[in-house]
Amino acid sequence: MQYLDLKMDFMFKQLFGHPSRKSITMAFLNALLHRTGDDRIVDVQFENTELTKETEDGKTGRLDVIVRTNRGERIHIEIQIIPQYGMPERLLYYWARLFSSSLSKGERYDTLPPTIMIAILNYPLFPHETDRFHTVFHIREDEEQFLWSNHLEFHVLDLSQFMVKWKKYRREVKQSPEWPWLTMLSAVDGRTKKMDEEMFRELEGIAMNEQDILEALEEWQNLSVDPENRYAYEMRLKWLLDQLSNIRGSREEGRQEGLKEGLKQGREEGKNETIRKMLEKGMDITDVAHILDMTEEEIRERLSD
Repeated sequence: MQYLDLKMDFMFKQLFGHPSRKSITMAFLNALLHRTGDDRIVDVQFENTELTKETEDGKTGRLDVIVRTNRGERIHIEIQIIPQYGMPERLLYYWARLFSSSLSKGERYDTLPPTIMIAILNYPLFPHETDRFHTVFHIREDEEQFLWSNHLEFHVLDLSQFMVKWKKYRREVKQSPEWPWLTMLSAVDGRTKKMDEEMFRELEGIAMNEQDILEALEEWQNLSVDPENRYAYEMRLKWLLDQLSNIRGSREEGRQEGLKEGLKQGREEGKNETIRKMLEKGMDITDVAHILDMTEEEIRERLSD
């Protein structure tokens, strides 16, 4: 059978962002955050992923997965397969919005919960600084390296670098607790519709001894064969591939302002056409917004134009 690419944000949210599969989410987070023993996450509550405007002309947006753990932490997981301009600042902005929204009027600042950002990327965020596939960031004093606060924590997982390490240094990679999950995310390439058979065999071997991986593989298969889910996935994949093509075209054609405007207009027209087709197919506005990474308000505005 053809498994759908879990790097696609739509599929990622289906597997790791759904309350019915929270045991998979907890196992995934414990592996990525290296949580063991009493430090393990044993429960999560899923939160609304839509960023609301703080001001009339402020930004809206839809995040990927947000959970609150039994330890009181808020964790935001963001997955991106297409390089985005200003990604470090964008992730910092998301973290700041999530952190500040944890405090209600009249509450003390010391009641703010630790907020953790996990960015899973299919490209290097800091290509000149490191070749590691998992990097962790805090705010520390420059000379003595003590923490400003344990309330800020950033994790960046580079799947492209993971693939390099997995192929060259597999024994070393297998020492990290997150490797089965990163293998799962890396095994299928949605653009070529091909699966790395060796990676998948590794996963099947792990699943024989690890219940969490077995459960994740079974759910991944169920999601991949569901007809409605496959249609939504294909629509999202088409949209992302169009975006990637536009980015490459812009780079190849140069920096003329007219071209940029033309590309922008083409993207907008393409998105409107995609919305129209999805609604004609019988999908509701909430699902369309989720697949296209838009807010319902933005969908309605386009329909009214």
